[in-house]
Amino acid sequence: MKKLSASLIAALALGMCATPAAHADRCIGDPVYDPGSGGQCYFAVAPAMTGAEATVKGKWFDRLPFIDPQLSYLKDTADDGQDASLWVRWEAGEKELARVSGAGATTEVRWPFAPSMDSFSARVCVGPDTTNCSDWRT
Repeated sequence: MKKLSASLIAALALGMCATPAAHADRCIGDPVYDPGSGGQCYFAVAPAMTGAEATVKGKWFDRLPFIDPQLSYLKDTADDGQDASLWVRWEAGEKELARVSGAGATTEVRWPFAPSMDSFSARVCVGPDTTNCSDWRT
């Protein structure tokens, strides 16, 4: 009986460890991605310009992007009194994800409830609006 219990516990433990990993790599469709980021399910975008820089890293889950806030940030790199902002654009719209102000000020980037999409681009802007921005990065 003890041998059966130990075997059952080992099988359940192995199943619990293997199942999440199998689903974690699942990504359907053909999202635009950075080939250097480790696979088509992962993305990494780093827009920058004088006064602002950002890194946006995450993973696709089906057609939903998950931005990892531990790896993604927006930084104001100039002492110019202007805000730095991070914008994203996808097939159906644009959205400001983060804003920070002050030389060296940094904030993590999140996108809760991101809509379903095939791809997105990101850019950073300096100032109160979108007249002074970097190119869109995919």
